This record gives sequence, C-alpha cells and structure tokens, in this order.
Amino acid sequence: MKQLVCATVAMAFGACASGTAPAAESPADKILGKWTCKAAAEGMSTEGLVDYGKGGAAGLDAKINFSQGNLSVDVAATGEADWKFLPDGKLEETITKLTVMSGKTGGRDVPPALIQAMVDQLVVNQTSTGIVVFSGASFTSTDENGVVTTCVR
Repeated sequence: MKQLVCATVAMAFGACASGTAPAAESPADKILGKWTCKAAAEGMSTEGLVDYGKGGAAGLDAKINFSQGNLSVDVAATGEADWKFLPDGKLEETITKLTVMSGKTGGRDVPPALIQAMVDQLVVNQTSTGIVVFSGASFTSTDENGVVTTCVR
C-alpha cells in the first residue's frame, strides 16, 4: 500500500511538472496488496487475508466453515491462488493450493489430514469469475453464482 501511495504521489508531481494528467490506475494495479476478505454461500463461509501480488499470484490465510445439515467443519488453512483481470474487466481467481493447518467439527479437533481431501475436492483448482467494484479502501466481487465477496484494506 505504501508503494502504491508513493507511486501515486510521484505520478501526481510528475503530471504537475509536465502539465499532463496521470494515467488512470488499472484494476490490476488497484488490487495489489493485502486485503481482508469475507464471503458466504450456501453451506460455506470464508474469511481471511489475501495478498494479491504482481504477476497474478496471491497468498492466502483463510478460515473456512463448511456446513451441511448437522455437520459443521471449521478449517484454518494457508494457500496460493492465481488471479487475473479478463478483457471484459471481470476478475478470475483459481485457488491452486490450500493446506489445512487445523480443523474442528462439533467443537472437537480433527486431524488436518482427514479434512485435506475434502478441501482439495471442494476448493482447490476451482475457478471463479466475478464483477469487481472498487470503492476507496474496499472492493466487492460478485461471482457468476451471485456470491458476494467483500474485501477491505
């Protein structure tokens, strides 16, 4: 974020000196850095830190809750993702790796290895595409299923 602010200030001073307006910041530039994101869909909610890096790579620290009937599983995981803005302006994201660090069901600890297979099947290598709207120090992304993810700096 500090680099982004410094770059913006530098561009503004350069524009004043040259008499031209600075170029508009692209969505790919706006998304760079760390965001705290939350989303909820039927049977699943997530909350975590996403660090969008240059070149389309992201790091994740997430808390995930899967619920189905009376079964509820809480997972803490770290991971990696790929992201890019498509020509139509939508954000495409794919979680490429998600490692379960801990898990609980019914308030009891569950060995991460027992949950990893479920996480791999439900989350890893799943791609979502969303319409992104930036507003100050936040953005929302609404995917093709209507799931809204809200992120703040």
